[in-house]
Amino acid sequence: MTINIKPETERLVQEELRRGNFDSVDELIVESVMAWRQIHASMVTGAEQRNRAIDDALAFARNRAIPIGSGSIKDLIHEGHRM
Repeated sequence: MTINIKPETERLVQEELRRGNFDSVDELIVESVMAWRQIHASMVTGAEQRNRAIDDALAFARNRAIPIGSGSIKDLIHEGHRM
């Protein structure tokens, strides 16, 4: 496989190798991909948890009109869900 990278990317890679953070370009790439996957999985999990919390709150408030100021919890949840 041939990979073409920008000169500034090559400088970053060479700097990491010189610092001893990685033993090879292959190790740097593997570690980077694994880190990206972990971050991406965390982001997806966080979004799923937020959506589940919103759904749970909506289900709780669906038949309840608990007043808060000029609105209700139900109104606030619907407003937040639109965002």
